[in-house]
Amino acid sequence: MTYSELQIVVETKHSHLSNVELLGYLDEARYNWYEYCISIGVEALVVHMSTDFKKEVFNHDKINIYTQIERIGNTSFTLQQQVQDQHQTLVASSQIVLTTVNRQTRKKVRVPEEIRKLLKGEGELTLNFNSRCCSP
Repeated sequence: MTYSELQIVVETKHSHLSNVELLGYLDEARYNWYEYCISIGVEALVVHMSTDFKKEVFNHDKINIYTQIERIGNTSFTLQQQVQDQHQTLVASSQIVLTTVNRQTRKKVRVPEEIRKLLKGEGELTLNFNSRCCSP
């Protein structure tokens, strides 16, 4: 199964990272997934998000965000994200459902075969951002 990993040093104006700011980091960690979809001719739009917050993150903490494809439907796919601190302790986990749309018509379309291959570990997530991609 293909996944991406983003390492971040937390920068906040407060002593600890707010949950809203953490959601921004999760979105940043999905950037390669959005770009990959565009590169294969569709756009991925978030239609549902569920996040569990487990532990506080403080200013200047190092966190890793792992994003992997979990499930694929007809016109949507689900990403699972886990945030770990520098001690590999779970900070938060999130499940995001994205729908695929035609960029011109803005109508839902079937999830492309290239994305389906990522679930099987047969495809390769192209990286244009400061994260790395892996397949087991």
